[in-house]
Amino acid sequence: MIRTNSKKAIENIRKYILENFTPYYEGDVDENDFKKVAKYIQEAIYNEKIKYNKNAWFYSKQDIFKDWAQGLPSILDTCYYYNRNAIDDLAIILEETEEEKNKYTQEEAENLLTYLLYREIYKIN
Repeated sequence: MIRTNSKKAIENIRKYILENFTPYYEGDVDENDFKKVAKYIQEAIYNEKIKYNKNAWFYSKQDIFKDWAQGLPSILDTCYYYNRNAIDDLAIILEETEEEKNKYTQEEAENLLTYLLYREIYKIN
């Protein structure tokens, strides 16, 4: 198992984001440029969850991101909340053994995976 803040984990998280990203329209953004993809996702979250929500300022960016991820966003595949196993996705990212992977519940894996995605997407400013 690698640590969540190691270079390899960060590389794996970014790869995961790029593999699960689909822009609204083909050609909107270079899908191989992580910084541009992260900005595109940030803009989508702003437009979908913050822009017209007068109560958005009550919540942290992380809470808004989690709510967005749980709502099946069209540009980032976060189906680990619904029909994919978050434990398995997290195990791939953190290169866990079967024993290490079993220490998480589904909910813990969902929360950690969502946090890791949030951290990398909002690291880019």
